[in-house]
Amino acid sequence: MLRTALATLHRDRNWWWKIPLGGMFALTIVGYPLAVGLVIESMDNTRRGYPTPLPPWRDWSTRYILGLFASLIDFVFFGFPLIIAGMLTFCVSLGSIVSSPEFNQALPLIIMGIGVLTGLFWLTLFFSSVAPVARLMYVNEGRIEDALGSAPLRRALDPRYRSDYFQARLLSLVAYIPAALLGLILVVLLQQSFAGDTLVMSLLAWLILSAILYAHLVAVQLYVAADRGIAQVHTG
Repeated sequence: MLRTALATLHRDRNWWWKIPLGGMFALTIVGYPLAVGLVIESMDNTRRGYPTPLPPWRDWSTRYILGLFASLIDFVFFGFPLIIAGMLTFCVSLGSIVSSPEFNQALPLIIMGIGVLTGLFWLTLFFSSVAPVARLMYVNEGRIEDALGSAPLRRALDPRYRSDYFQARLLSLVAYIPAALLGLILVVLLQQSFAGDTLVMSLLAWLILSAILYAHLVAVQLYVAADRGIAQVHTG
């Protein structure tokens, strides 16, 4: 599946500039929905049987709206838990002002516990593939309200489907290796004198975002294939 996904993506002779262009839009933050919109359009085209070439850079307004909705899906499943954890940490820290010395001594452990639980919850959502499943539901049905509800989580954790989605998630991790290596380089440079070089940091950030976009597009092929396989098994 991974080899097929990579081959499908590289079959588009213009992938080498379409993806970096999306990374450049993502770098501006305001243009981030355009990059996400490319992923959603690719998912829709693949579902319809046209996985290649990648969608051309046109119809900007529609792509931006699609990207906004997809970004909202990511925020609900990944950003919102982080906000809740931040609020809990703030409330606990604020409560330490009027608490006993014993509570203040235990405060670091409490905050660490909140962080660990949040991290485990985040990893559970990530490996359960709830966000990609929500995107698939949005593309298949066109109802953003269903994609933002509990239906994606129920489908992702359904015993009949979860092994297929979990396999797609594991395979997609390989596509994120270039982004991870570039991120490691960024961390090293931030600790060196290059941290003050705006041009170098901007170039590296652009490459990282482009690599992440590349990985997302590979994941699109994997998840659509998994979803198609699930449909064939349960309808056949």
